[in-house]
Amino acid sequence: MLERRAYLQWIAALAVASPVWAQTKVGQRSGVTWPTEPVHLVVPFPAGGSSAILGKLLSRSFERTTGQPLRLQYLGGAGGLQGASFAAKAEANGQHLFIGGSHLAAARALVEDDDFDLIEDLRPLVKVADVPQVLVVNPARLRSRTIMEWLVDMSRKSKQYRMGTAGVGSSSHIAAEIVRFQEDLRFEFVHFRGSGPALQDLLNGTVDTMIDGLISCLPHIRSGRLKALLVTGSERVSVLPDVPCAQEMGVHALQDCGTWHGMFAPSQLSSARAQAVEQVFRRVGADAQLQADLAALGIAWSGVYGDAFASFVQQDTSDWAQRLKGMGIGNFLQRDRAEGAA
Repeated sequence: MLERRAYLQWIAALAVASPVWAQTKVGQRSGVTWPTEPVHLVVPFPAGGSSAILGKLLSRSFERTTGQPLRLQYLGGAGGLQGASFAAKAEANGQHLFIGGSHLAAARALVEDDDFDLIEDLRPLVKVADVPQVLVVNPARLRSRTIMEWLVDMSRKSKQYRMGTAGVGSSSHIAAEIVRFQEDLRFEFVHFRGSGPALQDLLNGTVDTMIDGLISCLPHIRSGRLKALLVTGSERVSVLPDVPCAQEMGVHALQDCGTWHGMFAPSQLSSARAQAVEQVFRRVGADAQLQADLAALGIAWSGVYGDAFASFVQQDTSDWAQRLKGMGIGNFLQRDRAEGAA
């Protein structure tokens, strides 16, 4: 018995020390060895946004864990729908993955797209992280020092400020539409092809304010070039302890506007291969360096897998549909698409 126990302990230690060997064993549990070659990850927004930042961190951890590269393919447009549609049509062999999130759940409730359907066309694999959004201003352009001052400034008839977004239908756009509708604000939208370009123009003063993911805004907040006035949700975040949250300030429009990000594959991916992918990402999520990198950004690995993640996606899609229908703002996505993007 002692020899067998010692042997099992040796095997466990070897699995930690040898990630390439470990991923082969993981594949064998489902009858599939994965990955055996480089894997491609479609990122539906340009570099600089939350999806791209998470994609880079996942890529590094994936290679540490498996010995295979996770190659990022940036394909922005249509608020993430273009990249999602492309990924859904890829070969369902486990070599083509997609990082998407709550913007797709909300978009499904806002516009009918014959080319892509989140529930029908993608298979949820793992929920990677929950990312709050932050309302930020360029302090050189907008003198609002608090969220209450910002609400007053944004409601003035005499001056119309410019609100940047990551694109029509993006999470930043949807959050801004909700707060504009519920608080009767008067800013003008300027849509970009991703958070990276939008934040750059915010820094340059082309736009005045923006609501965007914590991890893409954080470096600019820390440098002092942007000022954070509010984080979405019901609690403050550890990396911005002095910035109030929506719940404590009574800004209910932004209380439920946080985002989530997850990994998907084409819907036809086999259950055996999906299980192999899931097992590998369990090891990725346990990577100490990845956990440290996420903590430095004020977030953590969500670790919701397989059927549980699929149920979450369906529920979130349903919740967004009910919420937006209740607000009576379900047609703004078509309207803003017709107006064009910056």
